[in-house]
Amino acid sequence: MHTVRTAGVPVQRTGIPIRSALVAATAAVALALGVGAVAVVARSPADAPPAGPGTVPVGAPPPRPAAAAAAPAVPARLLLPDLGVNAPVESVGVGADGQLGVPVDPAVVGWWPDGAAPGSGRGTVVIDGHVNTRAGGPGALSRLHVLRPGAGATVLTDAGAVRYVVQVVRSYPKETLPAEVFDSAGPPRLVLITCGGAFDRHTRQYADNVVAYATPEPPARASTPG
Repeated sequence: MHTVRTAGVPVQRTGIPIRSALVAATAAVALALGVGAVAVVARSPADAPPAGPGTVPVGAPPPRPAAAAAAPAVPARLLLPDLGVNAPVESVGVGADGQLGVPVDPAVVGWWPDGAAPGSGRGTVVIDGHVNTRAGGPGALSRLHVLRPGAGATVLTDAGAVRYVVQVVRSYPKETLPAEVFDSAGPPRLVLITCGGAFDRHTRQYADNVVAYATPEPPARASTPG
């Protein structure tokens, strides 16, 4: 296992290469969210055709904040009610070796704090997790591939709950994970990432990455007197 220091705190990782140019459109990414490492090269969305129903929420201008931005909300738990997921969240970082951390415990998911924070007015909240590990069994995101559009996703933070609605779940071959998955300047959204597809027992690598895209839940409409 590798160790990466993020803000002076050692983070034990299982090998998730993700280059420092991640936030650029030419970022090269590799995720090891399953039993073995999975190399993933991020390319433009045009190189990665849709692999599932729904529409990836990109392109719309982000809303302007009504007031000065508050301190970023730090996520504590991820709730996916349709999958029975209630997982603790740990911060994970990108080291000098270009690797993004994943919590060692498959029951825990990792938040990339250099991306957006839950509740931010723009950018992608990136949360990753193991699909499984040899020692720990199925991970918190092991059934991400069956999540359907319209499902709810809630991130509990130190500032309260931030709710999202899943728009689409897609599976990308590891060579074609779009760089825009990690967009830090676009419309606000939540992206959940794990591994999937065929597992090569010789290389101990999964063929694909499964990505769920979710957008902030719209505010409830006030009832109008009849």
